[in-house]
Amino acid sequence: MRKDYYLYLGQDKKESFTLPAGWTALHFVEAEESAETPSIGQMTREALLKPTGTPPFQEMLSGVKSIAIIVDDATRPTPVAEILGSLLSLLTESGFPPESITLVVAIGTHETMKKEALEARLGSAVVSRYKVVQHNAKQSDLVPIPIPGHGGVVKINPVVARAGLKVAISSVLPHPMAGYGGGPKILMPGICDFEFIRDHHMTHVKHPRSVAGVTKGNPFHEGCLHVARAVGLDLSIDCVYNQKGQVSRIIAGSLEKAFAEAVETCVQKLGHRFTEKVDVTITSTYPHTHGHQIMKGLSAPDVITKDTGAILLVAPTVAPIPPDFLNSIHVINEKSHNNPVAYIKDALSKGMAFLPDKAIDYNMAMTSVFMRPKIRTILVSPTISRGEAETLGFEYSPSIEEGLKLLEKSYPSAKVAIFPSGGLIVPVTSWER
Repeated sequence: MRKDYYLYLGQDKKESFTLPAGWTALHFVEAEESAETPSIGQMTREALLKPTGTPPFQEMLSGVKSIAIIVDDATRPTPVAEILGSLLSLLTESGFPPESITLVVAIGTHETMKKEALEARLGSAVVSRYKVVQHNAKQSDLVPIPIPGHGGVVKINPVVARAGLKVAISSVLPHPMAGYGGGPKILMPGICDFEFIRDHHMTHVKHPRSVAGVTKGNPFHEGCLHVARAVGLDLSIDCVYNQKGQVSRIIAGSLEKAFAEAVETCVQKLGHRFTEKVDVTITSTYPHTHGHQIMKGLSAPDVITKDTGAILLVAPTVAPIPPDFLNSIHVINEKSHNNPVAYIKDALSKGMAFLPDKAIDYNMAMTSVFMRPKIRTILVSPTISRGEAETLGFEYSPSIEEGLKLLEKSYPSAKVAIFPSGGLIVPVTSWER
């Protein structure tokens, strides 16, 4: 019997374990060994020299006076500082002084980043030399733009709206509602107004096609794409990952062509076929390691685990679950008189936020807390207590080994799937999703 099953706790850190004697591992989604990939800087330079759907980057700079570079925040694994190193060097060589360039952190409705986090994200030299703006979805000077073919108006960050050239850097990863994050999603919700984000998310979050790995017919994705087209992104720089959480490729180009190529590459590298559901899934939430973002780590396990089965969820969190998020769970239970599913469904049917005074990502994560399949889930995490796990609707275990012992009692002969990095799985199923 294999004794070298493992879960990733970080890009260079993993924990091994042994399955109970009566269990059979039908799926161990192990990273394939591959040749050394080029450095992030080299991949960035090569992508900019041969973008897809646009001229080479330097040709795009002709006549440009101002540039907005849009980047994601620390909840995503994008190696922003390394990509900026190559991109800003190229811009300097092309005669663009720092004052002509603004870096816009696409916060969406997430919390703003502190100075130390910004320096870690962008590089301290970049933060000291370039103007950095963190988007505020409620700021008063957002610029309204019409959405062609949509009939609506969205308000966006003024720096982005007025820039002569718009460049975005993001990670294309499976997303539980948008199909895939990154690409158009860095613009919507990343740089849009709170009301538009709220209305879009609340309307589309529970559509049957709003699921991980699906873009065709997915209204959540399509809504983001409509806005991104209206914003007029000139160049998208998209990172694609392998099962280890390493960037395996960087694709630059037009919004839609670069994203489509990134999605295709993502499916090739992260797609795994399932012909039947399993009794137990053992998974890490990696690379979702920031607070309530761990809920995204359940997207793939929920698809491939039987309703009568169980999930052992290991969350190698580097930031704790915000107390306000946990309190919001209690608020929903109180407001709903302990009938949260009906309460949330009613709000969604009206396109309303059920936590109207909270960030939209809180509302989205709440749908995972209350409306995911009722699959038994045991949580293991270094920063989440037993009480916090129970508030999230999980059982608790102090270790993988103890969690396996708990499950062995209920499932003595389980068929098992193991996801070393559960946030980097695209389930390809033989059943309709």
